[in-house]
Amino acid sequence: MVESRKRARLVLIATDGEWAGRSLESVLELNGYSVVRVERGRRALELARRTPLDAIFLDAATTDMGGIEVCRALRDDPLFDHSTPIVITSAVAGAHRAGAAAFAAGAWEYCSQPFDVETLMLKLGTFVRAADTVRDARGGGLLDSATGLYSSHGLELWARHLGARAIRQHEALACVAVKPNPAGEVRVWSSGEYASEEITREIIGHDSLLQILDVCREESRRSDVLGYLGSSRLAILAPDTDAGGAEKLVNRLSSALERNGSMGAGRAVASLSAGYCAISDLSSAGVEPTELLRRAEVALDHVRTPVVDRAPLNYDRITV
Repeated sequence: MVESRKRARLVLIATDGEWAGRSLESVLELNGYSVVRVERGRRALELARRTPLDAIFLDAATTDMGGIEVCRALRDDPLFDHSTPIVITSAVAGAHRAGAAAFAAGAWEYCSQPFDVETLMLKLGTFVRAADTVRDARGGGLLDSATGLYSSHGLELWARHLGARAIRQHEALACVAVKPNPAGEVRVWSSGEYASEEITREIIGHDSLLQILDVCREESRRSDVLGYLGSSRLAILAPDTDAGGAEKLVNRLSSALERNGSMGAGRAVASLSAGYCAISDLSSAGVEPTELLRRAEVALDHVRTPVVDRAPLNYDRITV
């Protein structure tokens, strides 16, 4: 968190009105904030989901998607950092009903014109400090602040929880680790019940991690646990899932990328790397549940160079 505070605070403004947008932008810049200004609600929603922001100002009357609707969508999005303050603005003075709707949608503040600039800047400073406090407290916790997913620590706790159940019930447990990669040849590694494969799919270049996040959420079961390992790596803990089930999950992810990519001209080609560790009966394997996370990451690392150039991994095969 110390590093993030050395940079200028970044605020997103979404408003259809050129004059109102520029006026608010000027006020914020005079108070030391950096500003990104857009004119459409959907564009604001897109940026808020993938850009670390210190605050968001949304015009309630943006034409394509109103600010309250954008706020509601962000409130319900698990990938959005919910500690980010959202302020709804309106050109309509004293709109009490709209203010109530804004707060119900998850806004931190509702302001109608004319703005009391001094009070607004004081409130914004308080909101930003409160957000910093939340992020600091969460830094060593169960959630990753950038994605809203479980952190490595959170995944370890879930692995122990799911592992305890798998041991009691003699069930399988798997961990699948994925990340976006530059385009490259398809490579496959398999050793016993540990495997990794690189699946070439066309996805938007710098949006590749976001697309993979989306398909992981779409294709995971309700019982699966999705987390972020850092360095653009995601992990899915899949209870009651053996090696065959892990391979099916990877295939579902790749198929979803192919469907969602629908492949217009000018889009970059990237690849999805996936590594997994699956154990058919955890109770007889003698493996700590958290070890599945580490082995899945090792399998993911193994696809960096072609299989023919690598020596086999020295893992004992887990028998059924």
